Amino acid sequence: MIKKIFILANKKIPGIDRKVLSLDKLLKSCGKEVKTSAEDVDLIIALGGDGTLIKGVHMLEKRALIYGIKYGKLGFLTNSPQDADKKIRKILKGEYSVTRRMLLDVSVKRNGRTLSKNICLNEAVIHRKGIRIININVSGSREPIFRIRGDGLIISTPTGSTAHSLSALGPVADPELKCMILLPVCPHTLSWRPVILRDSERISVVMAQDGMLVLDGQKELPLAQGDTVSIKKSPRTADTIMDDKLFFRNLESKFSWNR
Repeated sequence: MIKKIFILANKKIPGIDRKVLSLDKLLKSCGKEVKTSAEDVDLIIALGGDGTLIKGVHMLEKRALIYGIKYGKLGFLTNSPQDADKKIRKILKGEYSVTRRMLLDVSVKRNGRTLSKNICLNEAVIHRKGIRIININVSGSREPIFRIRGDGLIISTPTGSTAHSLSALGPVADPELKCMILLPVCPHTLSWRPVILRDSERISVVMAQDGMLVLDGQKELPLAQGDTVSIKKSPRTADTIMDDKLFFRNLESKFSWNR
């Protein structure tokens, strides 16, 4: 049962404060507790675009639901604001369906010491630092996969296949699949192809030069020569509530699919 709710809003959106006040009033009228942080909540309602919803996923410390309402520019992971009050009342009654989206666990090691541990919903991007292209060695749990010389590498979830990976000409994947997509960015070769791996695979990326690691466009971490970035499926999931699960219809309306 949903009892504790946190409202996460993109404050840069004009008029969003009025939306927050209205939603706060609605939730309290339904007997729900509106929290001032995402700690120990049952539901996050994200008011904004996909970036706001992703920010909410990064804030969660335990399994909880997340529902996005589109007030931003891009809303592939969010829902239409039309009849929002009616939709929220239905959610509070338990009338909703959940898409359990795969997350990645991403850690960075330097000289055997772990520097950081993070999750990502869309993708981990490793890219060059400065003007020089970089060399990246990519291995799976059983064997080397490839060596890249180029601008970088995208390691994407199925959800992320319609984000940065899509812009880099990666494949489109059903968001409820369990797999990882490896996509070189501007490789200096004519023979590259995207690679799709099973979700039980563990990826190790060794840096031959300094670079940067970007997670979901939310966090940026510097990488040094010799650092190892380890990526695997997280035991956690992002449990998103969608008004419908018509994936290809959303592709058509948001990205002009099949037109």
